[in-house]
Amino acid sequence: MGVSVILAAIDQEITQLQQARALLSGVAAPVAKRKPGRPKKVTEAVIPAAQKPAKRKKRKLSPEGRKRIAEAVKKRWAAQKAAPKKSAAKAKKAVAVAKPAKKKRNLSPEGRKRIAEAVKKRWEAQKAASAS
Repeated sequence: MGVSVILAAIDQEITQLQQARALLSGVAAPVAKRKPGRPKKVTEAVIPAAQKPAKRKKRKLSPEGRKRIAEAVKKRWAAQKAAPKKSAAKAKKAVAVAKPAKKKRNLSPEGRKRIAEAVKKRWEAQKAASAS
């Protein structure tokens, strides 16, 4: 524990004792001036070793318990590996039922010729309208 922590704890105790003395004597307690900024962290007073709670003993797992857990994990893994096989079969079935992809449409030479003629006709009409 650092010296600064001990000094902070002592300062805290002094402040508490001054407040208690002021209450007993009937005089208003002196209000400590706050310094600008965030107050420093005050740690708890040092607890003697006799008052500290005893550490818990480390729990150990019996070989039987370890075996049961291993079997349960293997069973769960087997179930997870079996599940994708079922879902893969469902996915294949869903693909067969799903709509077939639309074929890409091609433009025939006759259709292309009709479109070109229509565009030329429209441009001629537009030129005639702008000229007049």
